[in-house]
Amino acid sequence: MKPYDKIVCLPDLLRGTRAFPEACFDLAREPILQGCGVDIGYSPEVRTRNSAWTDGGFDPDEFRRLAGMDGESAEARKALWAALYHAVPSRAVDYLFTFISADTLLLTCEIPPWLRDACRDRGIHYVDLRLSPLRFGRDFYVCVRSSDADIGRRVAEFAVATEEIRMEAAMLAANVRMHQRELQDYGRYHFDDLNGALLFVGQTPLDASLLGPEGRSLRCSDFADRLRLLCQGRRLLYKGHPLATEFAEEERAQLERITGQAAAPCPLNAYQILSTHDDVELVGISSGMLQEAPWFGKTAHVLFRPFVPVDVPGTPEAPGAPADCEGYQQVHFQTFLAPAFWCQSITPGRPLPRPVAALTPVPHHHGREIFNQYWDYAKVMIWQRNLWMEGFERSGGGLLRQRIEALEQGAARGQ
Repeated sequence: MKPYDKIVCLPDLLRGTRAFPEACFDLAREPILQGCGVDIGYSPEVRTRNSAWTDGGFDPDEFRRLAGMDGESAEARKALWAALYHAVPSRAVDYLFTFISADTLLLTCEIPPWLRDACRDRGIHYVDLRLSPLRFGRDFYVCVRSSDADIGRRVAEFAVATEEIRMEAAMLAANVRMHQRELQDYGRYHFDDLNGALLFVGQTPLDASLLGPEGRSLRCSDFADRLRLLCQGRRLLYKGHPLATEFAEEERAQLERITGQAAAPCPLNAYQILSTHDDVELVGISSGMLQEAPWFGKTAHVLFRPFVPVDVPGTPEAPGAPADCEGYQQVHFQTFLAPAFWCQSITPGRPLPRPVAALTPVPHHHGREIFNQYWDYAKVMIWQRNLWMEGFERSGGGLLRQRIEALEQGAARGQ
């Protein structure tokens, strides 16, 4: 068992977004310090704080220059990041690992393939963090995977139980169906019939999960033959990503050309679709919603592969996951914040340097609130909820409605 006395955090230095990885490192820093007695410092991008990176003289701009990203515009850097996602010039990789000693454990966040492969080739171990694609729980799960098999086995001891995940899916489905029935009982809304449909789940065009080995972002046209086969005997529906409306329209048109049938837009949110008793199948390139589907008894077809292959004991492999893929372990957000989790996973046998093994129970949705990541769960929380409607009314919504009605009446009278 290898002890780790040096842990440093390293994000994807070529990716333009920093908020999510830096937040993960910030949240893990104190629990690791208390649990393992190791200060992980800060990532190379945080140059105002002393760390293993700045003290050693590492310059992230020099790394980017060696990788071929120096002096490019923001749009050009996005395209270069995609092209370099799987392979970075050896001069840049060699420069980076000049500052990583053999006894270092890297704490990464959404580790890119080039860095994963470079760590393997040099015998450097890492612990990678991602958010789980199973987003229907009371709070999200943090996914953890380590190249050190011993750490992986110890993390698995904290993994969320299969039975609990099933309960979370069952509770959410019951919740959604109750509110749907209420609307239908009063004749206030009619929900689309999904029976016999194949629903394509869209993504944003620069999603990392869409990047193929050659550095090109995959599109539905890359899977035309399989899509035509899956569509046989089923009508086609399309659920576009809400943050990529223009791309969604292009993708929907492309699906229609491939399949030769209309791809009607589906207005329902993810959990209305997953919770229905209708016979609907899902298909997509790599959307996390496809990994959620089996927990609701739905068939899902993953055309490429999951971005976060989840290892859940006692369940089949994640749909579309490669047979040799190491799965991520899911732990509760509260577990991720616990010093005892880090101590037992990374430095077992050491006593906790501090007496706090874990925080007292954190509030419901605490992780979602910190990261401001609700996805379609936000619709579950506020859809048909009297508290939200009453809150709107009592905070000025009622007066606003009265004012609008008065203006409309005045306009109708020609005033």
